[in-house]
Amino acid sequence: MNAEYESVALTARHDVAGFDCGVPSLNAWLGERALRAQRAGTARTFVWVTAEAPEQVWAYFSLAPTELARDSLTRSQSSGYSTVPGYLLARLAVHTALRGSAYGAQVLVDALSRAASAAEGGGGRLVVVDALDDAAVSFYRHHDFTPVKDNPRRLVLKTATIRDLSGR
Repeated sequence: MNAEYESVALTARHDVAGFDCGVPSLNAWLGERALRAQRAGTARTFVWVTAEAPEQVWAYFSLAPTELARDSLTRSQSSGYSTVPGYLLARLAVHTALRGSAYGAQVLVDALSRAASAAEGGGGRLVVVDALDDAAVSFYRHHDFTPVKDNPRRLVLKTATIRDLSGR
């Protein structure tokens, strides 16, 4: 599939029912809860679409503000602060038709870029992800996320690292 994708905010016009990433819980969240969370201001969801079919969703991610307690983090992750603000990468999924094309990494870069921009404007030290399974843990670890203390499926990446990697 050689299409050029654009990341846009989720709206009611997007065909969320036609999205299938192969993980029922991620499909259901997009179809049943993402727009409601967006309207309530609890999360922002961005979808990947093409100019040819701007309503068809090929990938998505959701970001939400979060806060972590120092005792759940390593010293390096918290830098000694009692609470650490950040952004939860609440969901990230790619349509099954795009599997094996490195789009997951590109969607992650898009999500991290948006989180880093939000952190520049409003603060935030970490991007947090709660990986669904071991494959997801491996994916995020490959992209420099590190686990927090006592929970190998909760991983974080410093926003400063994102800025360094993107040359901001």
